[in-house]
Parts: sequence; C-alpha cells; structure tokens
Amino acid sequence: MFTRFLSATALLAIGIGTALITPAVADTAISAASDFAPNAKTILSSLVQGHPRLLARSGDFSHLRTLAASEPTVRVWLDKLRGKAEKTLHQEPSKYEIPDGLRLLATSRRVRDRVQLLSLVFRLTDDRRFAERAWIELRAAAEFPDWNPRHFLDTAEMTAAFAIGYDWLYDFWTPEQRTALHNAIVTKGLNAALPIYRKGVWWAKARMNWNQVCNGGIGLGALALADEESALCGEILHDAVASIPLAMREFGPDGAWGEGPGYWSYATEYNVLFLAALDTALGSDFGLSKIPGFSEAGGFPVQFTGPTGLPFNYADAGEHKFEGAPQLFWLATKFDRPAYAALELEHARTSPKALDFESSECRRRR
Repeated sequence: MFTRFLSATALLAIGIGTALITPAVADTAISAASDFAPNAKTILSSLVQGHPRLLARSGDFSHLRTLAASEPTVRVWLDKLRGKAEKTLHQEPSKYEIPDGLRLLATSRRVRDRVQLLSLVFRLTDDRRFAERAWIELRAAAEFPDWNPRHFLDTAEMTAAFAIGYDWLYDFWTPEQRTALHNAIVTKGLNAALPIYRKGVWWAKARMNWNQVCNGGIGLGALALADEESALCGEILHDAVASIPLAMREFGPDGAWGEGPGYWSYATEYNVLFLAALDTALGSDFGLSKIPGFSEAGGFPVQFTGPTGLPFNYADAGEHKFEGAPQLFWLATKFDRPAYAALELEHARTSPKALDFESSECRRRR
C-alpha cells in the first residue's frame, strides 16, 4: 500500500566565488571523466524516436491520467496543479529583465516553471488553453535577443524550459511553432554551449553546481533535438556526459555537498533531471548514477536539517527552512531508499509541484 501511495504521489510532486578547478587538474580530471562517455554515434544509437521522451513517455502520461482518475490523493494533487495553471493563464508572459545588471536567472526559472506546469496539466487534461498559454510564454522568450550566456545558468535553465515544452507538447505544435522552438534551442542554447565544451573551460570543468545546472539544462536541449540535429547534439551529449562526473564525484563518499544545503538542492535538481532524461531518451545514464556517493545524496537533507526545520547554513547558504527537494523521489526510486521519499512527502502534501513523475511509478513501469 505504501509503495502504491508513494508511486502515485511522487509522480506529481516536483515542479520537480564559485571555485573552478585549476587547468592542470582539469585536464586530468576531464580525461578521467570521459571514461563515462561513449562516442557521439554510440550515444545516439539508442535514441527513442518520437516525442515525448524527456523524463516521461506517452505511456507514462497515460498512466498518470489513470492514476488521477482512480487515486484520490493524486486527483487532489492534480486539482491543485490545475489551479496553479489556471492562474498562470492570466499572467503576462515573461520579459527580458536583468535587474542586477548580470542575471536573467529569475526570468529563466519562471519560464521553466510555467512551461513544465502548463505542459503537464495539458497532457493530463487535454485542455488546450494550457498548451496555448505555454506557447505564449515560449514565443516571448524565443524573441529575446539572447538567453544571457555571460551568466550561463540563465541560458541553461531557459534551454531546459524550451526542451520540455518542445518535447512534451510536440504533437500540439504546428510545424511553424516547432521550427521556432527548434531554432531558439539551437541558436540561443546549444550553440552558446559548444565553444565552452570544445575549449574545456568555465563550468565544463567545474566541480560545483554550475557544472550540473549547465550540463543538465543544455543536455535536455540536446536530447530534445537529437534526431534533428544529430551531429551537434551528439557532440554536446558526449561532452556533457564526460563533464558532469567532475561535480558528481564531490558527493563522495557520503552524499554531502560542500556548497551548503541551498546549492545541494540546486545541484541535485539538475543532476537528476539530466540522468532521468538520459534514461528515458536513451535507455542509459552511462554509469553516472553509480558514481560513489551519489546514491547517498538523498540522505543529506536529513543530516543538515534541525528540529526547527532550519538547516545548518554553512558555506554559501542563508537562514531559510528546507522547503523540500522533489528530486528526492527519483533518488528514492533509483536507489531503493524509501526514506528519501518520506522526507519529501512532508513538503509535497501541502504544495505539490509540476515535474517529478519521472521518479517513481514511471520508472517502475519501465
């Protein structure tokens, strides 16, 4: 019974001075990390054809609809998500705003949150208003002059937003809309990442959250277009799979994260998104999930959170209560650690988010 309940709730629960290593260390580290990455042709040889393939497939969405019809808890959660989506219908689309002179990040995150919420609710209800509103959001962002690659987190998160919107709503889009989204992902996302991978610099050789967020967001974009831009996407996926172990090894030996609890959440979110999407789109994460320490990462929030709900705010962390990390559901299922999911359920019961169906039941069905 607990397994069934966990499966149902987990599927709807997510919205689911940075130190670079020195060049001399980076060259050795990247060489070792590339052991995880097959060549581009091998990576793409198992690509699932058609859409959706990022984080879930058509059968997974159908299964979610069945759960929402038969499981009261899932039905309640879907109603809450639909309520949030209804409010989004009446909000203005995001604008190109860099209020601090450096970051577009708040806009990128808003676009991603809105697109994955609207896309999910459309897939589960067939209400065209949500897909149409997702297009308004994506069209506005596609017309931005750029996705602010000087602060590459902004570019990565926006690429993730477009990848999910393109993939989940692929059958809804007209050919003209697909072309617009495709071109935006390539010109503003993937092409901006390519020289960083080729030079082996910046976040591509970092051992902190920028690595996971940038590889994760760009990786989702490459997986979304891999059948249409095979040369470009194959090269990027090879480089992303080779790069991300540099940061993932920092979870060793016990799942802790040196940047503090806030960046633990940010790093694991995009780390999990990338691994989950590799699995659904290619059938393998190429051994990345077996990196020592990663299976223990889901226990870290238990260790850093005190009885008041406040975290041990070491490193780059503020004094904020832990508000949940929906990627815990995926980690719970992947590594058979129900305690990870139990922790997240306490937060998800009150405020379900839009993305973590890639974790529990969808994984079991495959």
